[in-house]
Amino acid sequence: MKMRSPLNSMLTVPMIGIAGSGSAPAEAKKIPDIFLNAMKRSSSVTLTLLTGFLSLTAWSIGARAVAADDFELAMVIKETTNPYYNATLSGARIAAQEIGGKANNYGPTQSSGQAQVELINNLADRHIPAIAIAASDPDAVVPAMKRAQKLGAKVITFDADSAPDGRPFFVNQSTSDAIGRYGAKLLIEAMGPKGQVAIVSAQPTAANQNAWIAAFRDELKKYPDIQIVDEVYGYDNEQKAFDATVALTTKYPDLRGIFAPTCPGLPAVARALESVHKAGSIKISGNCVPSITGKYMLNGTIQGFYLWDPIKLGYVTYYAARNLVEGKIQGKAGDSFTIKEGKWPGKYEIDSTGQIITGEPLQFTPDNIKDYNF
Repeated sequence: MKMRSPLNSMLTVPMIGIAGSGSAPAEAKKIPDIFLNAMKRSSSVTLTLLTGFLSLTAWSIGARAVAADDFELAMVIKETTNPYYNATLSGARIAAQEIGGKANNYGPTQSSGQAQVELINNLADRHIPAIAIAASDPDAVVPAMKRAQKLGAKVITFDADSAPDGRPFFVNQSTSDAIGRYGAKLLIEAMGPKGQVAIVSAQPTAANQNAWIAAFRDELKKYPDIQIVDEVYGYDNEQKAFDATVALTTKYPDLRGIFAPTCPGLPAVARALESVHKAGSIKISGNCVPSITGKYMLNGTIQGFYLWDPIKLGYVTYYAARNLVEGKIQGKAGDSFTIKEGKWPGKYEIDSTGQIITGEPLQFTPDNIKDYNF
């Protein structure tokens, strides 16, 4: 069926007949002209409105493009003095260079759940579109995370998870089980299958360290002659971790090994053992960034030094947040996004536990440490 253009229909003048007359009087002849002029004016208005609509549409599309370039991921970290979070931020910024937008770190100078709450509230009030949190306290931050979501922000966690009801998913560097068991295996390789072991962690409320330590403890159950004698905390402070380690060497003179899944706590543990002349006799495994820890592995004070790639963690976190904001994923198990081109292409999926896993533990050795500059 042939369709007439609505605009052509509007410009067509209908035939007008005058009843009771074979020939229209002069006054009647004026009617088509009057009607035609009116329709011309109407079509002019219509065209003006159509042009305006198209201009508004183009402006709207342009505004959305600008908004995409203005996208910000606010990364709420445990503390700004920890170089580890410089590495995660650098990864997020690599992603931002690939797809637009920006990423910034926001954090206290000393790790504190309450300080993070204040930061999250401030970012929500500023209507930052996406917030990724490395939680110092998994429960304390949840009310602020929920408030931010009500105000329109998309809120996720990375590196250190919150309670699950505070976020749709968690971007994790590796499975917590793998990280904890890997540290146990490295320590056993260094000290053997018997002796006293202590743990130097970040803080009692650190969800990621607690999960790693649970897996570490479970792995050591395979060795009945190993005794875990204590667990102490450095509170993400190098001096406090140093002091706690010195105290352990005094309290447990037969100590054979220390597990320190904490940065900057791990290099502090190594420095403490050197200060009391027990480097090498007490074996160490743990994770931290190479930039501040590598020298202790190279001189033999740390035997089992590992991590993952924090740059990739930040990179994937940025892509995940951006896809969530744009509605390409909803945050449900099974949702996925694909990075077709970029530094780390691939498919990233939210698993049944609400996590996106970005990699596996990586051991640093004298042969490979020069390849990692974070």
